Amino acid sequence: MDKPLTRTARLLDLIPFILSHQGIATSELASEFQVTENEILADLTLIFMCGLPQYTALELIDLSFENGFVTCRESQNLNKPRKLNNEELSILIMGLTALEHQVSDPQKLQSIISLQSKLRNLVNDIPVEQFVFSENRNLSFLDVIHQALKRRMALQITYLNTTKDQISKRLVTPIEIFQQGDEVLLLTWCHLSKANRTFAIMRIQECEIVEATPDGLNPIEPNGKNAENDQMVITFQYNRSALSFIENVKEQLLNIDEKLMVATIKVWDSEWLLRNVMANRGNISIIEPESFANEIVARAKLALSNY
Repeated sequence: MDKPLTRTARLLDLIPFILSHQGIATSELASEFQVTENEILADLTLIFMCGLPQYTALELIDLSFENGFVTCRESQNLNKPRKLNNEELSILIMGLTALEHQVSDPQKLQSIISLQSKLRNLVNDIPVEQFVFSENRNLSFLDVIHQALKRRMALQITYLNTTKDQISKRLVTPIEIFQQGDEVLLLTWCHLSKANRTFAIMRIQECEIVEATPDGLNPIEPNGKNAENDQMVITFQYNRSALSFIENVKEQLLNIDEKLMVATIKVWDSEWLLRNVMANRGNISIIEPESFANEIVARAKLALSNY
């Protein structure tokens, strides 16, 4: 059974398609939209009862499909294809980037590049360099990081922070490599933040060993003993609407009471958790620390002031 949004998207796409394929058989239409013929007939029946306000015979969408062939005589302003949003465009661009690595035909490759360029021009307010695609789990800088760990040297990295949508250059001293869920992470002392920071190795875009480190370098234990100083422990309450969030962070939870729906999590990046709490729209409540709860309140008020 279709999800409501999936069916709504198909209903909006049907009219422009029928207008450009007048007289198409219902069986072909069903095949084109990858649904059964009964489902496409149900869609056409629903569309037949839709239209503009007043909803008299003059404002309804005028379709004919009783004889097994579909024509549209009045589309009521639905004659243009549905516009894709930024997220949908971004997914298409990344998909085309993946195809570039698999297509050897020069003509097809040129078509992919051309379509990719057109889609990039449609995306609003997202710099081209923010699109990142990796065709596999190859951690290209792992050898360099291991060398730096062995020699106890610093690293100059260029990093994509997907939480803040920023690319930054940082001087870091690596402490250890560890895995959390599906991600391979690097624990470091960051000389920019003057604190411990964790970076996802997959999002490191450039990485090189720095032979000379700046004066006043903070001593770091090789086993990362002082890494705990920069972590934040947060206790929160959640409801059933936030269960998907709990599932995503279950490996980071220190403890959880599923009856009371109270959990404690240790995070390196409080900004990441702050955004997730706000995105869950009241389904997560911070119990402690109070300072973090106040920070969320202040951020929410700032967001509301823009409307």
